[in-house]
Amino acid sequence: MLYKETVSKEMWILLEQLMKDKMFEEFNLVGGTALSLQIGHRLSIDIDLFSIHPFDSQKMKEYLVKNYGAVERHIFKNAVLMEIDGIKVDCITHQYPWHCEIKTTEGIRLASLEDIGAMKLNAIMRSGERIKDFIDMYFLLEYHPLQTYLNTYENKYDTSHSLASMALLYHDQVDMHQKISLLNNRDNNWTTIRDRLKKAVVSPDKTFEYVQKIKTNIPQQQKRKGFRR
Repeated sequence: MLYKETVSKEMWILLEQLMKDKMFEEFNLVGGTALSLQIGHRLSIDIDLFSIHPFDSQKMKEYLVKNYGAVERHIFKNAVLMEIDGIKVDCITHQYPWHCEIKTTEGIRLASLEDIGAMKLNAIMRSGERIKDFIDMYFLLEYHPLQTYLNTYENKYDTSHSLASMALLYHDQVDMHQKISLLNNRDNNWTTIRDRLKKAVVSPDKTFEYVQKIKTNIPQQQKRKGFRR
């Protein structure tokens, strides 16, 4: 079962169309949307399709413009970043092997939680600015211990995971004003998220339990914008 409430109706329809399209038969859904559909933790608003094989970027762009009315955002070698009816769609070659088998659920080809976790660690290593990557790691730790994702990272990218682990502890560049909508009363307190990540680095074999947000009596007009610290 997929948590289809994590995406808009229009995005789900588009995702189904792309998955049925032979042009994308070697592409699989990754990133926050793949994770949200599998665990239902937050809303997601874009589609990231990765293939381990190279492709013709110009041909892909022309196909998306002709068949989906797509608008070009950026085109690079083996990377086509488009927008279709207001939805960002990125088609990218990511030439690293899948650690786990791609599974198909309700017609959607999905990267595993292990692969998503490894890719989130890679994204944090490379940037560390997107709060959603840290949030996603927070929730991934409810399904597997950090060591599982570190091992997958090491196998996938053929490099030591020591720096990837430490990257979870550095938050100076994190954009706290990014709007992230968590679902099912999940905790959105940055201190809680930060503390779990620290505990995971110290005890990488630990799996964490689901934590609900504690209700407060803070008046609506006094609540902070962006993510709660």
